[in-house]
Amino acid sequence: MLIKNNKGQTAVEYILTTAALFVAFAIFYKSYSWIVPRQFDNGAKVILAVYELER
Repeated sequence: MLIKNNKGQTAVEYILTTAALFVAFAIFYKSYSWIVPRQFDNGAKVILAVYELER
């Protein structure tokens, strides 16, 4: 598909780039919103285990 109008092609490229970046950021957000709470839970378990050992 060749677009004869240069402005039209640029607009399509911007739209595709924006959509790709949106999808990438959405995937990163979803993965980090799942990973970060688990890391806090794991860290809390380690801290509590060390605290119980030192008591």
